[in-house]
Amino acid sequence: MDYETFKKKFDYFFGDEWQFIYQQNKQRLNLKNQRIATNKLATIISAVFSISKQNSYNGMTLRDLSQTTGYSTGGLYKYFHDKEDLFVMIHHGLVAMTERVLISVQSDNPLTSIDHLLVYHLYMSERLNRWFYFVFMEAKHLNKPLLNRFVESEKLLEQALITDINKAVSKGLCLCSSPFLTASVLKAALQDWYLKNHKYQAQGIELTDYKHHLLAMRQQLLPEIKT
Repeated sequence: MDYETFKKKFDYFFGDEWQFIYQQNKQRLNLKNQRIATNKLATIISAVFSISKQNSYNGMTLRDLSQTTGYSTGGLYKYFHDKEDLFVMIHHGLVAMTERVLISVQSDNPLTSIDHLLVYHLYMSERLNRWFYFVFMEAKHLNKPLLNRFVESEKLLEQALITDINKAVSKGLCLCSSPFLTASVLKAALQDWYLKNHKYQAQGIELTDYKHHLLAMRQQLLPEIKT
């Protein structure tokens, strides 16, 4: 699947990320007008991404957010209870969108499932680059209970990869001495794309190039057994 086809599938699932966030939180926050609320959530969260990249989320004040969005402090509090609540909203939204897409890629062949997991996660991190970057970079400032929840969510992709690697090995489809290490290496390669994208841009490496490299890496780490 190419990236343009993936984006159509993403739109089919969610409409867009802002509509999804609205649907996730409308009852909890008692949001009424979908159009207004969706636009304001998009403005607020986009401002959070911009501010945090310059000054960190931990250092962001409500006044900073008010000035950047043009919304009053009282107006902001209609959409989240405090900074922790706002982070949780962003994190939960990202995890839910990623899970829904990755669940849809399972195949009867576990090696095919692994390839799909890698490509779809890469495309998700491209489509939601600011979301992935923000959550990863700002998680270190969380209090311990929230940090533990973040760490658990970070294990989801690893566990999915390990499960499929074990299935592939048990079916005699490939060789693998350590599913855990293999999954960790593949996950690190996925993270490198959205955390250090600038270094690939400097080398003229595009998304399609990285996808092909990622799949070639999978084939090297999990050499298939020819029957």
